[in-house]
Amino acid sequence: MLKELREIVQQVTASSDLNGAMNELVRQTRHAMQVDCCSIYLRQEPEQNYLLAATDGLAAKAVGHVRIPLGEGIVGLIGEKEELINLADAQQHPKFKYLPEAREDAFKSFLGAPIIHQRKTLGVLVVQQRQVRLFEEGEESFLVTLASQLATVIAHAEAKGNLRSPNWHGMLRGLAGSPGVAIGRAWVWRPRVELSQVKERKADDAVVQHERLDKVLVQVEDELNGMALRFKESQASESVAVFEVYQYILKDPVFIGLIREQIERGWIAGSAVKRVCEKQIAQFSVMSDPYLRERAADIRDLGQRLLTRLIHEDDGLLTLDEPIILVADEISATLIAEIPRSKLKGIVSAKGSINSHAAILARAMGIPAVMGIDHSFELLEDRTLIVDGYNGDLLVEPVPSVLREYRRLMAEEEQMDELFDTVRNESSVTLDGVSVSLLLNAGLSADSDIAMNDTADGVGLFRTEIPFMMRDRFPSEQEQVISYRRVMSSYVGKPVCMRTLDVGGDKQLPYFPIVEENPFLGWRGIRLTLDHPEIFLVQLKAMLRASQGLDNLSIMLPMVTSLDEIRVARRMLDRAWREVSAETADQQGIIRYPSLGVMIEVPALLYQLQDMAPLVDFWSVGTNDLTQYLLAVDRNNGRVADIYDALHPAVLRALQQIIDAARHYAKPVSICGELAGDPIGVLVLLAMGYRRFSMNNSNLMRVKYIVRQSRCDELQKLLQEALNHRHTGVFKGLFGRYLEQRGLGGLLRGGR
Repeated sequence: MLKELREIVQQVTASSDLNGAMNELVRQTRHAMQVDCCSIYLRQEPEQNYLLAATDGLAAKAVGHVRIPLGEGIVGLIGEKEELINLADAQQHPKFKYLPEAREDAFKSFLGAPIIHQRKTLGVLVVQQRQVRLFEEGEESFLVTLASQLATVIAHAEAKGNLRSPNWHGMLRGLAGSPGVAIGRAWVWRPRVELSQVKERKADDAVVQHERLDKVLVQVEDELNGMALRFKESQASESVAVFEVYQYILKDPVFIGLIREQIERGWIAGSAVKRVCEKQIAQFSVMSDPYLRERAADIRDLGQRLLTRLIHEDDGLLTLDEPIILVADEISATLIAEIPRSKLKGIVSAKGSINSHAAILARAMGIPAVMGIDHSFELLEDRTLIVDGYNGDLLVEPVPSVLREYRRLMAEEEQMDELFDTVRNESSVTLDGVSVSLLLNAGLSADSDIAMNDTADGVGLFRTEIPFMMRDRFPSEQEQVISYRRVMSSYVGKPVCMRTLDVGGDKQLPYFPIVEENPFLGWRGIRLTLDHPEIFLVQLKAMLRASQGLDNLSIMLPMVTSLDEIRVARRMLDRAWREVSAETADQQGIIRYPSLGVMIEVPALLYQLQDMAPLVDFWSVGTNDLTQYLLAVDRNNGRVADIYDALHPAVLRALQQIIDAARHYAKPVSICGELAGDPIGVLVLLAMGYRRFSMNNSNLMRVKYIVRQSRCDELQKLLQEALNHRHTGVFKGLFGRYLEQRGLGGLLRGGR
């Protein structure tokens, strides 16, 4: 029945409206399962009943009229128990409810499955037959599968139906792309030229087509340079790195060569751009790594920008009368750059994740953003929206009381930002005299072009992937030296911890593809670089050369699982240091041998801390990956993101075990995951004994302020109190109240 199942699912998902989808499903299901009746009952919350919404077998006039109160009848029992019910003779069941208007007298056997979407029961799918019999196991599986598919269709249809109502107010849920709150009118953007709308045509004037392409390449390059310049002159100057990716694609000889090849085959310039871009979009879209998957959006944006220039003259910067909430199916970095900063309040995107360039740029600019809200955005045009970038919520036409509350929160947020800025030049010391180091995470984000930041005590994690990802080949040693030297020279006298190349498996390089079934557990990080010493040694030498005369380098190994990996890496570092030292012996400045540490992100290391201690100089905890691996949860997956909890008991016990071992073996230890920048997270970590935190630039000032308002002796007592409770949510409650008592309750709304 697999073929029939696929056909039904395709037909249902292709239907333009919910009624059409349900009618198609009951008709095809009745035929595929060879039953006498198939019906759908939808749950109606206000009326507290199940409404017969579609049927093939019961009386047609009953549709939209027959109602079963919640908890009554076998349908109500299925919804209440949230499980499938299979009966040979339904009329003999004590819960059977006779529905005369439905004319179901002749039906005996009954099979019903709940329709559930994100733990919410939306309805019940039922098949019936005249003969007395139990349905087979295969039929049960078939119906359950159909019910799960129908749940998604119903949920989306309900949301669209709500949006079509001009008086509807409610909430749509997505992913938190950039923190903050914005209130404003929706301005729905639509691309002037879409790749899919361009009809492919051929011509016999290849020379002319090459000239047309040359012209628009120059125009778009100038356009991108202008955008980058505007950002460089603004507060978001570090975001220029985002545009470097666009400029690299535009100058990529392989990319442009493919377009010229299509022109030589007879296609006009626009068709050539369309064909090449769509092929590359398809290739990037199926990649497992979230960062690389998002590059499909970059290709699409550049392709549409080239086509716009080829088809008609661009109108230049967008002109807007008032500040807006930008809403679009897919938002690119260049679209954000086209809108004057003073006119852009917030961002809402159907596609995209926290790794998209739109989200990266929004965070760098301090613009609240919600990603991944998959709905018909044309229905949001000119509606009042609240963008809650802390929780990933989009509130449509909020009621006055909700508007007032969010405006109060925004005012409080502005006051807190001013408050945080008052400690910019102060030291990070708690009220009871405990000194804390606050470091920067930098590299694979909009802050990769980091400049000197006087508020940071150094760089706790520099991701070295950028020089590798922005080329069509492995970067040379000298190219890496230039990149690393720029960072280290920006932090003279302060530590810079560089993580060795963490690609492979889930973070593929375009020129070094790896196909794996489970990339998150695959060939990545130290596993890959040790298998390729020619890559690893070049990178180690580049780091060492870049540190000459600065002496602020430490090196960290990612994705370490075994002690042998550390031993081999240490031997290679020894070799690199000897060779570089010999080559630079006649130059001014001795190259200091750097500290070598590991990222604790694979749970296996928790059981090897004692044996690992003599092999390394320090360790750092990557709480993001450690949490994912301990809980087996992908935090970028909206279906399970609510299970991802960095304050889960298992994670907290692991963190306590790590700091206890660090104290015992006198090893410096730091936290470089997002927990270090979380208000409650940093309090819990301080209570455990952590004193080094590495975080994104946007979190630095608020964490410094929190540190200066806290006492470690008080936090330690709170930690003990929390550990004595069995309820896992007590940490947020106890430490949240601690923040509220210091006037920092506004920082908690990200964890509502």
